Amino acid sequence: MSNQSAPIQEVSRLLDLVPFLSTHSHISLKELAGEFGISEKAMASELTALSMCGLPGYTPYELIEIYFESGFVTINNHDALDIPRALTQLEVASLLIGLELMRDAAVDGDSALLEKIDSLIVEMKSLTGDAISISDNPMTAFQAVIESAIARRRSLSLEYQSPIRNEISTREVDPLSLRSEKAHIYLVTFCHSAKAIREFRLDRVVEVKEIENSNFTPASVDSQSGDKHSIQLKVTGDRRAIAEALSITEIPANGEVEVEIYSPEWMTKAVLAHAPYMELVENAQLRSEITRSAENILALYPS
Repeated sequence: MSNQSAPIQEVSRLLDLVPFLSTHSHISLKELAGEFGISEKAMASELTALSMCGLPGYTPYELIEIYFESGFVTINNHDALDIPRALTQLEVASLLIGLELMRDAAVDGDSALLEKIDSLIVEMKSLTGDAISISDNPMTAFQAVIESAIARRRSLSLEYQSPIRNEISTREVDPLSLRSEKAHIYLVTFCHSAKAIREFRLDRVVEVKEIENSNFTPASVDSQSGDKHSIQLKVTGDRRAIAEALSITEIPANGEVEVEIYSPEWMTKAVLAHAPYMELVENAQLRSEITRSAENILALYPS
């Protein structure tokens, strides 16, 4: 358990406390803390948390009763938890999907972990039969390759299913970012064939490969709109989402941040998407463009 995080250790203790207390009624708080290797203060805190646990409904009739104010610990109303609870089909499905996602994210070299996950998947599927089928989703692997290429500044070769011409074309692109909109994930790129910024919906990507010995530079993106720009921004809220959108690790406490952009159009969309928490401080021309775009959007709504 020493390799587990503190929250996981706490949950493990809570799970062990119920059967232990059911057979060690009226044990002293000091002795109980010693049994589990924590301080009396920490044990009192975990007993308080345990008193908030119980069966669904969570009324006083379903909650576990814990008493320890006198220095001795007693537990009542825990009998129902001693009976294994049957999972619903929805709960089984949720666990099965979670296990499949864990397996996709697991490191291939960790054979022991993969074996445990596979064993649990087999056990869960035995409860659902053929009612639930989890198919491989190539988007998961594609997204990992794309995120790696963005971080390492590597070009990609995409095989893309065109929704208009109903054909598959091969594109060489410099990946810039991933964004989500209306349940779809889009890859924002500089497309070499179009010589411009283009977006590709990830579920229409048939294959994606990193181009060997590639190392794209800002110059390829600058070709559509001139030199790169240094932009001063003021962030007043939603810091985590904005930091992710700007591909930066953190935003200073004063909210002032400087970023380099290669597409004024992308910056306009970013400011509008995160308004009113992100403001462009400088660059009068781009501020005017953002204002004009915002006015056009507002005009679409009835007054």
